[in-house]
Amino acid sequence: MDRIRHAAPGFAASRRRMALAALHCGLALIAGLALSGCSLTSASGSASTGSSGTAATSASPAVSIPGTHRSTAVYAISAPVSALVVTSRVGNVTVTGASGSAASVTEEITYTSKPPATTRSVSGGTLTVGYSCPVELVCAVVYRIQVPRTAAVQVTANAGRIALSGLAGQVTAKADAGLITATGLTGASVSLTTDVGAITAYFAAAPVTIAAVTRIGAITLRVPSAASYLVIANASFGQATVRIPQDPSAPHTIRATADVGAILVTYLGASGQGSAGQSIGN
Repeated sequence: MDRIRHAAPGFAASRRRMALAALHCGLALIAGLALSGCSLTSASGSASTGSSGTAATSASPAVSIPGTHRSTAVYAISAPVSALVVTSRVGNVTVTGASGSAASVTEEITYTSKPPATTRSVSGGTLTVGYSCPVELVCAVVYRIQVPRTAAVQVTANAGRIALSGLAGQVTAKADAGLITATGLTGASVSLTTDVGAITAYFAAAPVTIAAVTRIGAITLRVPSAASYLVIANASFGQATVRIPQDPSAPHTIRATADVGAILVTYLGASGQGSAGQSIGN
């Protein structure tokens, strides 16, 4: 890393141009993934059934790719849920924390000829959600999941946006290619990682630890002003801006790392504009 930082200006500029090109390509990929689930025409479809709860299925329009089908199924989870584990290949994942004890899984499946095999199981209070695909051109599942707000949540997605809201338990989210957004989080530990895509997280209560990592993409973290924080922010190609006071002995730690992309750590309600804060390395 020191060799890179002290390299000749021409070499550093070349690396910066390559990094920006990678950023543009990554964002174009994410935009394509998002748009592929928004252009709809009409067709019928079917949904697989599961064993953990009751299901309601309905035919819905297909994506505009010729020969594809789409259907929706809603599963009410009857067993108590204290943790959620989601593994997604292609498709957006939305997880919402609710004040009650009810849990549900809504699946929107898209496929070329044979629907994916979706599964939902509860063991020891952990609801595990995932699917497998046959060999075909298009196979994807969009998830909308509701769990008790105190449940621990772990989401892994190969390609697709992860959206989290109203969660008070431990949160871990990782996307290979996709945006990660989080609002109203009040849990003690939050870890957000994406290889290609931005991270935006708003915290309703100060967590003990926040870890946010992107390879290509910006990071924006907004935290309550009532707590003190130790912030470690490092952007290799981009500006790391910290607009909250530093306290080395603070009980709350924020770590934000971006290989290519800007970092902003600020208070809830603060403007995103203004003078730059300090850049802090590991």
